[in-house]
Amino acid sequence: MRVFLDSNVLLKYLAGMEEARSVVERVERGEWTGYINDVVVSEVVYGYLRLALAAPRHRIRSLVASRREEVGRLLMHDVYPLLSRLQLLPTCVGPEPVIRLAMKYGLLPNDAIIAATCRRHGIGVIATFDDDFRRVPWLKVVP
Repeated sequence: MRVFLDSNVLLKYLAGMEEARSVVERVERGEWTGYINDVVVSEVVYGYLRLALAAPRHRIRSLVASRREEVGRLLMHDVYPLLSRLQLLPTCVGPEPVIRLAMKYGLLPNDAIIAATCRRHGIGVIATFDDDFRRVPWLKVVP
Protein backbone atom coordinates (compact mmCIF):
# COMPACT_ATOMS: atom_id res chain seq x y z
CA MET A 1 0.00 0.00 0.00
CA ARG A 2 1.22 3.52 -0.82
CA VAL A 3 1.11 5.74 2.28
CA PHE A 4 2.15 9.36 2.77
CA LEU A 5 3.77 9.88 6.17
CA ASP A 6 3.03 13.19 7.84
CA SER A 7 5.75 14.91 9.84
CA ASN A 8 3.96 14.38 13.15
CA VAL A 9 4.28 10.60 12.76
CA LEU A 10 7.99 10.88 12.04
CA LEU A 11 8.62 13.29 14.90
CA LYS A 12 6.71 11.08 17.33
CA TYR A 13 8.72 8.10 16.06
CA LEU A 14 11.96 9.99 16.79
CA ALA A 15 10.57 10.80 20.26
CA GLY A 16 9.89 7.08 20.88
CA MET A 17 6.08 6.95 20.64
CA GLU A 18 4.97 3.34 20.18
CA GLU A 19 2.05 4.07 17.81
CA ALA A 20 4.37 6.02 15.50
CA ARG A 21 6.96 3.25 15.71
CA SER A 22 4.42 0.72 14.44
CA VAL A 23 3.72 2.95 11.41
CA VAL A 24 7.40 3.23 10.49
CA GLU A 25 7.90 -0.50 11.04
CA ARG A 26 5.20 -1.24 8.46
CA VAL A 27 7.30 0.68 5.93
CA GLU A 28 10.46 -1.11 7.04
CA ARG A 29 8.79 -4.53 6.67
CA GLY A 30 7.63 -3.62 3.16
CA GLU A 31 3.91 -3.72 3.99
CA TRP A 32 3.69 -0.07 2.99
CA THR A 33 5.64 2.11 0.60
CA GLY A 34 6.20 5.33 2.50
CA TYR A 35 6.18 8.73 0.83
CA ILE A 36 7.09 12.24 1.97
CA ASN A 37 7.62 15.62 0.34
CA ASP A 38 9.87 18.61 1.03
CA VAL A 39 7.34 20.06 3.48
CA VAL A 40 7.68 16.97 5.64
CA VAL A 41 11.48 17.06 5.37
CA SER A 42 11.50 20.69 6.55
CA GLU A 43 9.04 20.11 9.39
CA VAL A 44 10.89 17.01 10.64
CA VAL A 45 14.33 18.63 10.54
CA TYR A 46 13.08 21.76 12.30
CA GLY A 47 10.94 19.87 14.82
CA TYR A 48 13.75 17.46 15.64
CA LEU A 49 16.20 20.30 16.19
CA ARG A 50 13.77 21.93 18.62
CA LEU A 51 13.38 18.62 20.44
CA ALA A 52 17.04 17.59 20.45
CA LEU A 53 18.37 21.02 21.37
CA ALA A 54 15.53 21.65 23.84
CA ALA A 55 15.20 25.11 22.34
CA PRO A 56 12.30 27.52 21.87
CA ARG A 57 11.53 28.71 18.35
CA HIS A 58 13.27 32.06 18.77
CA ARG A 59 16.61 30.38 19.67
CA ILE A 60 16.86 27.74 16.96
CA ARG A 61 18.59 29.95 14.39
CA SER A 62 21.36 31.05 16.75
CA LEU A 63 21.88 27.51 18.09
CA VAL A 64 22.13 26.03 14.60
CA ALA A 65 24.67 28.70 13.65
CA SER A 66 26.77 28.30 16.79
CA ARG A 67 26.61 24.49 17.11
CA ARG A 68 26.93 23.43 13.46
CA GLU A 69 28.94 20.25 14.03
CA GLU A 70 26.62 19.00 16.78
CA VAL A 71 23.55 19.83 14.68
CA GLY A 72 25.06 18.06 11.68
CA ARG A 73 25.79 14.94 13.73
CA LEU A 74 22.27 14.89 15.19
CA LEU A 75 20.61 15.23 11.80
CA MET A 76 22.86 12.73 10.02
CA HIS A 77 22.61 10.18 12.84
CA ASP A 78 18.91 10.42 13.72
CA VAL A 79 16.92 12.17 11.00
CA TYR A 80 18.64 11.29 7.72
CA PRO A 81 18.40 7.49 8.16
CA LEU A 82 14.67 7.78 8.82
CA LEU A 83 13.88 10.14 5.94
CA SER A 84 16.08 8.25 3.49
CA ARG A 85 13.87 5.13 3.90
CA LEU A 86 10.97 7.02 2.34
CA GLN A 87 10.25 8.01 -1.25
CA LEU A 88 10.48 11.76 -1.85
CA LEU A 89 7.70 13.19 -4.01
CA PRO A 90 8.03 16.48 -5.86
CA THR A 91 5.95 19.21 -4.27
CA CYS A 92 5.34 21.28 -7.41
CA VAL A 93 1.66 22.07 -6.87
CA GLY A 94 1.57 25.87 -7.19
CA PRO A 95 -0.42 28.47 -5.26
CA GLU A 96 -3.90 27.90 -6.68
CA PRO A 97 -4.45 24.34 -5.39
CA VAL A 98 -2.90 25.19 -2.04
CA ILE A 99 -5.19 28.18 -1.51
CA ARG A 100 -8.24 26.30 -2.81
CA LEU A 101 -7.64 23.28 -0.56
CA ALA A 102 -6.85 25.43 2.46
CA MET A 103 -10.13 27.31 2.02
CA LYS A 104 -12.31 24.34 1.12
CA TYR A 105 -11.12 21.96 3.84
CA GLY A 106 -9.87 24.39 6.50
CA LEU A 107 -6.23 23.31 6.20
CA LEU A 108 -3.10 25.16 7.18
CA PRO A 109 -0.83 25.90 4.20
CA ASN A 110 1.65 23.05 4.76
CA ASP A 111 -1.21 20.57 5.16
CA ALA A 112 -2.79 21.89 1.96
CA ILE A 113 0.52 21.33 0.15
CA ILE A 114 0.64 17.77 1.51
CA ALA A 115 -2.96 17.10 0.43
CA ALA A 116 -2.24 18.52 -3.04
CA THR A 117 0.91 16.41 -3.32
CA CYS A 118 -1.03 13.27 -2.40
CA ARG A 119 -3.74 14.05 -4.94
CA ARG A 120 -1.24 14.81 -7.69
CA HIS A 121 0.59 11.52 -7.13
CA GLY A 122 -2.48 9.35 -6.59
CA ILE A 123 -1.82 8.57 -2.94
CA GLY A 124 -5.05 7.95 -1.05
CA VAL A 125 -3.73 7.06 2.43
CA ILE A 126 -1.94 9.31 4.91
CA ALA A 127 -0.37 8.24 8.19
CA THR A 128 -0.94 11.15 10.55
CA PHE A 129 -2.10 12.11 14.02
CA ASP A 130 -3.64 15.29 12.56
CA ASP A 131 -7.43 15.02 12.37
CA ASP A 132 -7.57 17.92 9.89
CA PHE A 133 -6.78 15.47 7.07
CA ARG A 134 -10.03 13.61 7.82
CA ARG A 135 -11.83 16.49 6.10
CA VAL A 136 -10.04 15.73 2.81
CA PRO A 137 -12.31 13.29 0.95
CA TRP A 138 -9.61 11.52 -1.12
CA LEU A 139 -7.41 10.76 1.91
CA LYS A 140 -7.92 7.86 4.28
CA VAL A 141 -6.24 8.58 7.60
CA VAL A 142 -4.29 5.84 9.39
CA PRO A 143 -3.30 4.56 11.95
